[in-house]
Amino acid sequence: MRATQTTTYRSLQAFLDRTSDQLQKLQLQAATGKRLNRPSDDPTAISPMLSARTQIQTSNRYIETIESGLDRVDNMDGFLDSIENTLVRIREISIASVNGTLNAEDRLTYADEVSQLRSHLIDAGNAQIDGKFIFAGFSEKTKPFTLNPDYPAIDPNPLDYNGDNGVIEFEISPNELIDINLTGNALMLGDADNDGSTDPGMVDIFAVVTSIEEGLRANDPNAVAAEMDKLEVGANQIRRYRSLKGNLGRRLEVARDHMEQIKIDMEELRSRFEDADILETITSLQQQENSFQAALSVTGRVSELSILDYI
Repeated sequence: MRATQTTTYRSLQAFLDRTSDQLQKLQLQAATGKRLNRPSDDPTAISPMLSARTQIQTSNRYIETIESGLDRVDNMDGFLDSIENTLVRIREISIASVNGTLNAEDRLTYADEVSQLRSHLIDAGNAQIDGKFIFAGFSEKTKPFTLNPDYPAIDPNPLDYNGDNGVIEFEISPNELIDINLTGNALMLGDADNDGSTDPGMVDIFAVVTSIEEGLRANDPNAVAAEMDKLEVGANQIRRYRSLKGNLGRRLEVARDHMEQIKIDMEELRSRFEDADILETITSLQQQENSFQAALSVTGRVSELSILDYI
């Protein structure tokens, strides 16, 4: 069957349209660096690509949570270190003060220093991060430790705890929660269950330090000596919680590394389906441009033909 001129034009036009569409597609891939810009580019790749993107976003949220937890643990450890060092200094003063060669004035000087150190312990117990009290449980806007107005006439506890026993949990991976906070009643008062009584094997650090100060002001070395063992228990109490939070920090670091590895794996998966091979794309683009230019040239020549060329 003889091809008419109209049929030839239609064939050339269809070829030009297909070539132009492919050229635009390659130009878009080269400009964006992505092989998949529309669902129609590769329908089978949409599902794994979107799944990878979702996992990457989820991993980013977990990493942000973990980083926040690590910051909190690091800051908390700084305050715990300060508390421990303060207790060590108070113990040094206590040991020195039971020396029989000291007089009342010497012990009064030590009492003044202990008073300052006690104030430092109270400030550490009322530590804040971003305007939130870190040792107050859920009551982060409430100052956890205040002086007890009823001490010592009515209440034997020199300080009141105004926080609660709330446990703040962070989700660091799907269905995995960890306790990120430390309550002041457990840390400083030795009352982890917040029932108002010191737990076995624990001490009220504020009460011990207050008793040492009072013994020094009364020039009573025996009263100071009676509190020295409790002071060491209090120091070990702080060390125990520091150790627990150190283990927590390590767990957070492991969880962060795991999430970052998942993120890397998902980025590779997403890239496999979505990103274009730039070298291959540029090569294909050049070939398609040459093909398009050739098609235009052929079309131009055909359009110049007429019946007169054959007469």
